[in-house]
Amino acid sequence: MPIPFLWERLTCNDEAASILARELKISPAIARLLAIRGIDELESAQKFLHPSLDHLHDPFKLADMAPAVDRILAAIERKERIAIHGDYDCDGITSTVILRRALELFGASVVHFLPDRIKDGYGLQPETFDRLQADGVTLVISVDCGIRGIEAAKRARELRIDLIITDHHEPDTELPIAVAVINPRRHDCNYPDKNLAGVGVALKLVQALCRKRDRERLLPAFIKVAA
Repeated sequence: MPIPFLWERLTCNDEAASILARELKISPAIARLLAIRGIDELESAQKFLHPSLDHLHDPFKLADMAPAVDRILAAIERKERIAIHGDYDCDGITSTVILRRALELFGASVVHFLPDRIKDGYGLQPETFDRLQADGVTLVISVDCGIRGIEAAKRARELRIDLIITDHHEPDTELPIAVAVINPRRHDCNYPDKNLAGVGVALKLVQALCRKRDRERLLPAFIKVAA
């Protein structure tokens, strides 16, 4: 027996949609789509339709951003070998690409590691740090993973590998012990946007590095990949 389609009609603030269409000179259909998605005020709709770099929040509002940037720049200065530990999904791969390319532009000695779903499992694993140490790595930066990697962080400390975690998944009550743990969902983090994807958090780290190095002109190219 075929299953009938179930259509759910989304509610829309018709008055707000009419104002958007009139004031922003956009079609009623686009105005209605914006209103249905909760973008029903002139300022928020204008920002959505015409984004600019000025709209980006200060990356240093993210908890632990400052020590992360300082450690990365020190590693670049000392020619340390840096590894980016990504994830095997789209979010993790784009995060890895963005951060690796930025570090290369800043002159870093950098490699990346994307785990095999079957052989390596998900997230930070203690065994991975043994492999990275054998490759001469002294600093590991995770992207789109690591917020619950308590045991992996312990292994990194045992091997004297510094660890910076960037992630967007919900943390446990206990955070891994690391040089920095950057995640807008941290309960003690005051960053205004809690809904960044992993690549969004990686982009904020790149934004902070660009600011420190006076290279913010590079940012639009990274934003394209994040988008």
